[in-house]
Amino acid sequence: MFSSTSAERKDDRIALVAERRLVGQAVEAALRARELDPVLFAWPRHGALGVFRAGLDRSAARVGVILCALDSPDLLHDVEVVVGRGPVPWLVLTDSREGPRWGAVLEAGATAVLPTSTTTAGLVLAIRETRAGRPSMNKMARARAIRQWHEVAQEQHVLIRRMEQLTRREFEILGHLYDGWSVSRISAAAGVSESTVRSQVKSLRRKLGVHSQLAAVAAYRRSLEVFPRYR
Repeated sequence: MFSSTSAERKDDRIALVAERRLVGQAVEAALRARELDPVLFAWPRHGALGVFRAGLDRSAARVGVILCALDSPDLLHDVEVVVGRGPVPWLVLTDSREGPRWGAVLEAGATAVLPTSTTTAGLVLAIRETRAGRPSMNKMARARAIRQWHEVAQEQHVLIRRMEQLTRREFEILGHLYDGWSVSRISAAAGVSESTVRSQVKSLRRKLGVHSQLAAVAAYRRSLEVFPRYR
């Protein structure tokens, strides 16, 4: 049983960062029931990383836990930025299947990547091991994920980095184009004008460094080797 002294409670402080706040609140309650001291943070959006870092420093958290999917380039990029800049060791809890995306996060600086099927007891154990400076992820699984990331061709690395520049909406539109949707169908489904969709298509083409919609769709098809279909 943990001591209730303020010093030891501070030692048990955990930074939680959740893509979905309700999920974060559920994990926060589960960890608090295990007498840890979680602090839930809003997702660090682009342009707000300074505020997030300042809050993280004030929290004096010893370990960080990120709760999110890694199934879109923008989320993968956000996670890589957070885990790559400290100041705490990060565990990533995700429902994305094991593979090169796990390896990308690990190589960026994450201490461990764990599936969402991990029990509360398993997460608490991983937090304790990380806090103590011990491995909190199976060594073979870690090496396998990193190897899978390294095996992705250099061309694919460049493509992924370009994909990371897309907004979630742009990535979704690209998926619709891949499915053969017309601009008019995309605009009707989203409730926006066709000119808005055309502007978004132009933006995603520019970010991908391609000169045609066909080339953008071809790039999307190649990206499916790493990213699953957007859900």
